[in-house]
Amino acid sequence: MNIYESLRLLAKSIRGQNLFSAAKELSSIQLFENKFNLSKIQEIYLSYLYTYEMLNRDIIIDNISKLVTSCEIYEDAYLLWKRQHKKENKVNQNEPEKKSKDMHLVCGNKIIFPTEVK
Repeated sequence: MNIYESLRLLAKSIRGQNLFSAAKELSSIQLFENKFNLSKIQEIYLSYLYTYEMLNRDIIIDNISKLVTSCEIYEDAYLLWKRQHKKENKVNQNEPEKKSKDMHLVCGNKIIFPTEVK
């Protein structure tokens, strides 16, 4: 297991997420001994903490499938889909509405994953 996989697992863990939430709310709790000049590994870990916080929030609020967090490929795919979906929404908001009777695909908040992960 490489360092990035270990950082992901640590950030994804309940303990890691709880400490992260507590550190954001309480100034007496720190994630690291140093407050400034974070190392590259600390920056990557913080990035993963924010990523998993967002994924957990989307699972709860947007009712996405919990299977998104079952493997790294699903997590990354969901994040890419979400970023692309956000861009498409911004483009669509800037375009004037077209009144036509053509059929269009509608984006949804649900992603169907296979039941077995290899």
